[in-house]
Amino acid sequence: MATTFKLDSSAADYLNWLGRSIDECEMPGNLRVRVAASCLAIAQDHHHAIVVLLDHSLFASSFALLRCEFEAYVRGEWLALCATDEEVEAFSKGEEPPKMGRLLESLEKTPAFAEKILSRVKANSWDAMCAYTHTGGLHVQRWGTDEAIEPNYEPCEIQEVLSFAETFGALAVVGVAYLANNDKVAEDVLAKFKERTGK
Repeated sequence: MATTFKLDSSAADYLNWLGRSIDECEMPGNLRVRVAASCLAIAQDHHHAIVVLLDHSLFASSFALLRCEFEAYVRGEWLALCATDEEVEAFSKGEEPPKMGRLLESLEKTPAFAEKILSRVKANSWDAMCAYTHTGGLHVQRWGTDEAIEPNYEPCEIQEVLSFAETFGALAVVGVAYLANNDKVAEDVLAKFKERTGK
């Protein structure tokens, strides 16, 4: 039997609240801020897309966007906090940034990421994220039932995808708030996130 999942309306409400929280943030116009904020905005866009896709029971595509959201967030923070001016310039002209491991290594030398949470996320989830993005065996396993080729995801897996998307969507908003030197917005977003997750 194909997966059925009803998305709680609070997911869209939370998504919209996050977007409104930074609508009016003014930021410096330098290149570093522009490229870093663009990456963080793309991470937010992926969060939005995941919510919409889940609401329409398009599970494969929603799962595939997890890696995209994570990468956009990590690249945004690396550009904001670690990249040299030359690396920012090169990235803005289309050059690839360093690989994920090196981005995380650089980021986790900064005080904001010293607890190495992002490395733990990568260690625990990267293989699955890649399998979902690149249609690996792990993803294909979720498309077979005894009766047909159809989505066969566990509701708890779908909830994990939503939670992951919301976590990095919120963190991306916090990153934009810090680029705008708006600690109040960052604090409000973190407080709302804790209220939503109970953490």
